[in-house]
Amino acid sequence: MFRTTMTVAFGFALLALGACGGEDDPGSKSAGQGSKSPQEAGPHNCDVMSATKPCTTDPDPCGLNSGYEGDEYCLLPPDPEEGIQIHFGPKDYKNLDEVRPYLLAPGGETNAYGVARIPLTEDRWYNRVEIRMRPGSHHLINSLMQGEHPEGFSPPGSGCPAASIGGFAGTQNLVYNSMPNGKTAPENVGLGSKISGNTSLCVNHHGYNLSGTTERLREVWINVYFVPEHEVKQRSIPVMVNAGPWQPILPQTQHALTYTATVKGEGRFLSLFGHRHAHTERFAVWHNDNLIYDSWEWEESIVFPYNTLIKNPPLATEERKDGALSGIIDIKEGDQIKIQCDINNTSNNTLTFRNELMTGEMCILFGSSVGATVRAGIGSGS
Repeated sequence: MFRTTMTVAFGFALLALGACGGEDDPGSKSAGQGSKSPQEAGPHNCDVMSATKPCTTDPDPCGLNSGYEGDEYCLLPPDPEEGIQIHFGPKDYKNLDEVRPYLLAPGGETNAYGVARIPLTEDRWYNRVEIRMRPGSHHLINSLMQGEHPEGFSPPGSGCPAASIGGFAGTQNLVYNSMPNGKTAPENVGLGSKISGNTSLCVNHHGYNLSGTTERLREVWINVYFVPEHEVKQRSIPVMVNAGPWQPILPQTQHALTYTATVKGEGRFLSLFGHRHAHTERFAVWHNDNLIYDSWEWEESIVFPYNTLIKNPPLATEERKDGALSGIIDIKEGDQIKIQCDINNTSNNTLTFRNELMTGEMCILFGSSVGATVRAGIGSGS
């Protein structure tokens, strides 16, 4: 999934401030979008942080009529006074020369890098992000680069065209909302991050079309909502615990990958989610001896927030259902955060730490915190 394990730290770690998007001019028809107003397209709000399905029943809320699977995931840009939209994808769906670089053939899988323009000429602060990706998207890792660069996918085998100057929200979910329904939990008032003007977004997109019979379009929309700089009093800290696998997992065997990180500092979790591939049946997280996160669906590793506003589904391990503790989870110096991935290699392939969904595996906890740092397992494991 990642060019290096350090690349991971940026894309998913800022999930406390996630996003959705398209073009920067809400009145334009660029990106093949129609002229529906935000009211016609329905609300951008969702009552969950992550989901597999759109938050509206409108089959084409942006009026794209692209001819490809996933038009229902598009969202119109925010009001220009409220924020911007970053779009990665073709601007004209009727121009095959422009569309072709974004297509993924049946049976294909690719982990590619590209560039999206950020329509900002001055520094701004933001506190809310929404992200939508078309079906067949496994992950999105973003980082910021200084200056403008040619948009679209980079040549195969290449990475970002310029050095990273910072991280930006990413996702492993087709639908991601950093602030469900646009409401801020009382304890999260004042959270914010900076996005610099005259920058571009380096996009690392992992797409797959393993069982498809038609081409899939790789496309991403990101909405970024501004907040005045003077209101920003808290900053999120990336969470990352990596359990590998660092040793090969042989065909037709089962293995539990584990890793324990020690908390540094004192604070609380904002959100957590477990990243893995097709042979990991369960991803679980413990805070000391307490189970706080339990996920059973590898294709859409659910993001659970920990605040006083949102109630998570209850833990239901015996029923093999996604669940988590609800409310604030305080963490302090010396606390132990353990992750475990239960891998059942039913294939005839030896699994190693690699990008491919069916022939590789990963067990990585991502998320964000305030005040305390939780990072371990980069480059080594149990």
